[in-house]
Amino acid sequence: MALPSNYRWIVVGKLAIRNRANAPQYAPDFVIGDLIAALNDRIARDDVHRPYSKNSRLMWCGDLAEDDHYFRLILQVGDKNVSGVSFLHFETLETRDIQKDDDEGGHYAAHILIRKAADPHGRHLILIEKVPGIYLSSVKDHLSWVCKNALYEKEVQDDDGNPKRFRPVFEIDGHQSRTIREALRTGTLQDIEFISHEKNHEDGLDEDPIVEEVVHEARWEVKKRVTEDQARTIFGRIGGFLGGFRGGADDTQIFVRIKADNGQIKRTEVHHNGDEILEQAFVQNEIVNDFDPPLTQRYEAFRQDMIEKMLEVANNVGD
Repeated sequence: MALPSNYRWIVVGKLAIRNRANAPQYAPDFVIGDLIAALNDRIARDDVHRPYSKNSRLMWCGDLAEDDHYFRLILQVGDKNVSGVSFLHFETLETRDIQKDDDEGGHYAAHILIRKAADPHGRHLILIEKVPGIYLSSVKDHLSWVCKNALYEKEVQDDDGNPKRFRPVFEIDGHQSRTIREALRTGTLQDIEFISHEKNHEDGLDEDPIVEEVVHEARWEVKKRVTEDQARTIFGRIGGFLGGFRGGADDTQIFVRIKADNGQIKRTEVHHNGDEILEQAFVQNEIVNDFDPPLTQRYEAFRQDMIEKMLEVANNVGD
């Protein structure tokens, strides 16, 4: 897909580096410096490319820099599962199609900032320029791959003096911004979406079953501004609806979409807790714009103007 040349959305998150949940008490600590050392080593050895999605996608980080407060990365992704592009001439109304070869794919790149200093909970602020294929969970997966190598494991002795090796686990959670109540005051409630996943064991056996996943979906369309009382009434009906929905209350995901005045539609998953839905929050996304020269789909090097705009976002994020 083509990207806008005049703006990008920046997603704000918190990066945690820890041991696996069942790690013993003697397991070593992992810090941001361990990740950066692994990235630098892979770049030095030209071992940065990670194929995934049945080799239809490729992700890598070949650019890493730092200043006093942040590490800066350019993360790149290639995606074979895209079509060619079409351009429309606005005066002649003629269309120019550009086809891609079978062994080609879309190429996108994104700036990423990671704050060096951790918050009181040990998490690092992370800002990600959103482009196709690069978002919170895909960045987490890539950082996990970076350190999934014996070269970057830490070895310690267990309680019996035997050597044990460990590698870090990464978590990236979205930084919570305004509540749904606050967003509704100036936004439009677009819809509420319900999705449940069901596993159908066709042969009825517990061992080695033939499993088919069945997805059930429903959507309540609203597409209008609502008052807080109206929203409370709508959300209050969710419990009754879930009682008759395939999947029930426990196995159904609920998503709320609200359109802001600037045209951005924010979608967030909520938990069914009656009035408490109004207090649940969106992951923070901020727009950066006014770029000269215009933004490109990928970058050969860091763009200082993008870095400066992302730093401005970071400076306005509370802990």
